[in-house]
Amino acid sequence: MKNKFNIVLIGLYLFVSQGEGKNLIIHNTYDPTVRELLDVEIVGNTLIIPGNLQGIEFYNISNPQTPVHLTNFQIPGGGGNTHCYYARGSGNTVYVTTHRGVAIVNISNPSNPQSMGYISGTFGNNLILENMDISGNILAVCAHADGVFFYDISNPSNPSLVSTTQADNAWVITIYNNLAFIADGETIRIFDITNIENPDEVNSLSTGSAVKDLAIINDLLYAALGSGGVSVYNLSTPADLPLFLGNYNTGGLANRIQPFEGKLAVSDWDDVEVLEWNGFELERIGFKANGRRTMAINAVGNYIYSAEWMLLQVFEFGEISGADIDINAWELNYPFVENGDSYTLSLEVTNNGNSTLIVEDQFTTNPDFQIENHLQNLFPEESQEINIIYYADGGNSSGGYDIFANDNDEPQIVCELNGNIDGINVGDTAPDFELEIAANGTGTFQLSDHLGQIVVIAFFSPG
Repeated sequence: MKNKFNIVLIGLYLFVSQGEGKNLIIHNTYDPTVRELLDVEIVGNTLIIPGNLQGIEFYNISNPQTPVHLTNFQIPGGGGNTHCYYARGSGNTVYVTTHRGVAIVNISNPSNPQSMGYISGTFGNNLILENMDISGNILAVCAHADGVFFYDISNPSNPSLVSTTQADNAWVITIYNNLAFIADGETIRIFDITNIENPDEVNSLSTGSAVKDLAIINDLLYAALGSGGVSVYNLSTPADLPLFLGNYNTGGLANRIQPFEGKLAVSDWDDVEVLEWNGFELERIGFKANGRRTMAINAVGNYIYSAEWMLLQVFEFGEISGADIDINAWELNYPFVENGDSYTLSLEVTNNGNSTLIVEDQFTTNPDFQIENHLQNLFPEESQEINIIYYADGGNSSGGYDIFANDNDEPQIVCELNGNIDGINVGDTAPDFELEIAANGTGTFQLSDHLGQIVVIAFFSPG
């Protein structure tokens, strides 16, 4: 007789979500040449996407709903092996942080970008370069433990170093009026740069989480705090310490933010969210789960461009008149199950639209996975938990749970199913190991020193 172990109650569950966001329509998905997309910059009608592999992608967005691919550009000397991290542009010039230095690219003809070399002093110096900002003739470049470099770019092709501020871990900078806000670990440091040759630190505030991105709109400072969500501060009195107003826990990893039309777009690793400060709290008013490692975000009008590791997606913020399906996970990974036994995991499906979601078909593509309670039609803001049972019968199993519905922009949605995969399974005992700390610290990391703690290890491979 087979034993069955469940981690959710059996049966059909329907419930109404409270305060859930919606209002994001998917218009287009692009598969560029670049891989490991890390940023989205917009200069005029040109969309620029640097990647950790295979260079930089250029699109024309004169029609913001439908970007037109212009070219893939690879920086001479390293080609596709030059790791491109962040891009910031002004006029006909774009600056790109890379593992070789800060590259200078002329985009007077964005269909045929031209390399203009590297900013003097950055090439080959083993700097760990990160985010940047441009304000007038000032370019600010974050360089982690080497601080922040301020350059005069009045001659765009030959920036000159004006000053440097020290930091422990300068990750991101945004310039607002005559103030520079620098994310230094968990601290936002504020500098008066009226005299750019001698930036003067005038204030600082602790956020409680590592700051991943900063943005300012309408005297409101927003901070993306990774697993700490997004916080907002009042800057109406520049001379005073920014006043904390509120925080929204996005539930994922808030790593990049972009103001648009009085709102804030958030790249949250496995979803895109839209937040708005309503005068009392940060409120989520837009949401789309994608499960594709949302790394960066930008916007023009109500159109949002999401860089998703290997794909570019174009969303439009606005009321959805039809049905809109969302799932809370794009993969169900089962723990190891003995042959003849079974295990149940659940998937939550939500209708974030404004009309009934009609299920047209649903099935699993591998008979080792069986649907216990089929998805029913869902009213707006209604959710259902679907129980999917994995029956182990030898070897590893993989497949998908496919749902076909009347969602105009996602008529088919697939949740990947994995059981008894070759290698490490959920619930397996981790072997002890010791590794050298390569960045943001010294010494070694040994797993057994962290017994009883949650340890997250992220492995990244090309493509």
